[in-house]
This record gives sequence, C-alpha cells and structure tokens, in this order.
Amino acid sequence: MKLRALLASTVVTGSLLLAACSESVPNADLDRVLDVTADTLYQFEQKGVTKDDKAVGEFATELQTNMRAANPKVHTGPVGVVANSDGSFSGYYDKNDNQQKDSGEKDLFKVEIDSEKQRLIASDTNGYVRDHSFSGTGLMAGLLIGHLLSRQRAAGVNPKSLSNKTAMSKSQYSSARSKSSSGSHTRGK
Repeated sequence: MKLRALLASTVVTGSLLLAACSESVPNADLDRVLDVTADTLYQFEQKGVTKDDKAVGEFATELQTNMRAANPKVHTGPVGVVANSDGSFSGYYDKNDNQQKDSGEKDLFKVEIDSEKQRLIASDTNGYVRDHSFSGTGLMAGLLIGHLLSRQRAAGVNPKSLSNKTAMSKSQYSSARSKSSSGSHTRGK
C-alpha cells in the first residue's frame, strides 16, 4: 500500500514538474517592442546621458519601465529587460514581477542595432524578425548608440550579420502571430 502511494505521489509530482517546465508563454508584439525601444532611445539621448556602462544600465531600466507601461501592451505579462554585453537588449517574461531575470524566466525578444542599415532589429524566440529604420543620422549619432556599437564590436559581432537579417513584412508577421496565438499551425508541403 505504501509503495502504491509513493508511486502515485511520484507520478503526480513528475507531472506537475513537466507541466511547469513546458509552460507556454505568449509572444511579445515585436512592432510594439520596436516602437517603445525607439521612443525610449530618443528620450534618453535628449537627456544627454554619458556613454558609459552605467548609462547602458540606466537605459535598460528606463526601457523596462516603458515596456511595462506601454499601451497597447508589449506582452500579456510583466516584461523585464536586460542589457547584454554585445550591445543588444533582451526582454523576458518576468513571471514573478520582481524586475530581475530569475532562473526559468522565458526570453521574449532581443533588440539589436544594425549600424549599416541604420535600424533597430527585434527578433523573438520563434524566429520572427521585425525592424525599425531611422532616416538620416538622427538616432544613430547619439552617444548611447555609439557606446552600444562599441560594445557590439568588442563582442565580435559582425555588422554584416545584422545587415543581412531580413524582417518579415507586417502582413506576414501579423498572420504568423495570429496563428501562433491561436494554437493553429500550418505546414508546407
């Protein structure tokens, strides 16, 4: 009898762990991610903040605040943002809403800077890519962007690899998002 109870307990515990590990997290809206990131960069550059690593951390905090306050929302749950050593920023689902990336919290998106084509690139964990271009020098001449590009080069990121990233059209992205949100999947022949 004790053996059956132990086996039943093990099966239930294993099932709960498996369900927790395979939790599905909705995708972030990459167009909103880019809008909020571009607006935050413009605002941050207007402040005249220096181009050091402290400024990068301050920007990541401000970007996180703006991602959380965005309307329409970037994601259905709380979004956290971290600065990466290669000059990019990663957004994650801050499940426990503590504004720190904890073990097991799922990545939602990554925002990178393409200096060659003067654009921001957002990609998600499903491989969707969207971009936001800038006209003239504008944002790309900013101190923070310059520092992020320096970090990119120091990390060995090849600018060609970013300029070769192709964003999905708005209609392709909208269609793909609606299919992934509904649980519908299509396959080619």
